[in-house]
Amino acid sequence: MKSFIQVLTLVTVVLLSAASCKKTEPCEAIITVVDPQGAPVPGARVVLRQDSVVNPQTGVRADILEEEFTSSNGEAIFEFKWEAVLNVEVDVDTLSARDYIRLEQSETVRKTVTVR
Repeated sequence: MKSFIQVLTLVTVVLLSAASCKKTEPCEAIITVVDPQGAPVPGARVVLRQDSVVNPQTGVRADILEEEFTSSNGEAIFEFKWEAVLNVEVDVDTLSARDYIRLEQSETVRKTVTVR
């Protein structure tokens, strides 16, 4: 009987723990574009991309391509459902920059990119 109570207690603790797990939130990426002097660049085209990722279990191919333009403070804000490592491409007038960003689940990740 004592063993049964211990098992029942353990099951109850596990179920309560599972029920109280925090719901995951989307990943947010904030890309700030600045010029070589460090001033924000409004109106820059920011592209986040991950080409041709194939799920090895399902064979489903996923291409990520999101585009935003920076606001007056030089920021472009993106939201994604899953973690990922994405290429960052920035273009404005004759200036450009390339970089990458690693998104983390339920986190806001910031990246500053300098166009040259």
